[in-house]
Amino acid sequence: MRPVQVILALLILILILYFSRLRSSVLDRLVVVFFSILGISMVIAPNWTNWAANLVGVGRGADLLIYLSIIGFGFVILLFYSKLKALDSSITDLARSVAIERAVGPSGSEPKHPDPEDGKNDQSQDESV
Repeated sequence: MRPVQVILALLILILILYFSRLRSSVLDRLVVVFFSILGISMVIAPNWTNWAANLVGVGRGADLLIYLSIIGFGFVILLFYSKLKALDSSITDLARSVAIERAVGPSGSEPKHPDPEDGKNDQSQDESV
């Protein structure tokens, strides 16, 4: 087994652990910044990339860049997915609370909580008297 295979497997396990237990918005930003700096430095210094690729058992630096880019893109996709799930949950909670506030009883009576704008109109009439 090549060293790059072990390293990539460890990176995938770290990402799984990160998303299951260690996730925070600060760490999300730090990981994205780390992958960005790593990618930029690999493009700017191809000799360093070739040296690192040979160190871990990959033939070319471009191949190592592709392997790490795939892991980085996977991380970003998981970030977007988790943000989408959080927004979906927020919208569901909001829709439920609005539905409960505007619910009509079985006899067709008025909602328990009147519309806030109706209350404003009543107050303005009371103040003018």
